[in-house]
Amino acid sequence: MVVSTATSVPPAAAPSDAATNAEGRIYDVELHDVDDNSFHLRWGGEHAAAVLAALRHAHRNRGPVRQVEWGSYEAVLDGAAARRLLTSVLPDAGWQRQPVELVAHSSDPHPAVVAGLGTPGSVIALATVLELLDDGRRYSVLADVY
Repeated sequence: MVVSTATSVPPAAAPSDAATNAEGRIYDVELHDVDDNSFHLRWGGEHAAAVLAALRHAHRNRGPVRQVEWGSYEAVLDGAAARRLLTSVLPDAGWQRQPVELVAHSSDPHPAVVAGLGTPGSVIALATVLELLDDGRRYSVLADVY
């Protein structure tokens, strides 16, 4: 019989805001329509960091927010809930001018995006994204830190 004299090593703590801030510096949010991949938007910066923090704080083992991998969280929300999330993460209105990229796909661009905003690869203001969200549709909000 072999007797172990080693002490038990506790698991590392779950990622915190401080750990994320120390390890990662590039924040990214991707928002796309679950049923229509031609509606796909991406942005970074302070607002993306705040969305990541909100999703991380809302994450529970069996909740609507899932951890995809370290530093990556996703929620699938209806348009109204996605709008509430995006407007609640920062206290001032400066985020509304944050640039958002219309992500190009091989499929035809989403008609609402093209009609009001332009072709994929264009950049729009984050405030405009709120107007494009349809309450009856479901959207994936994926936030990452690298």
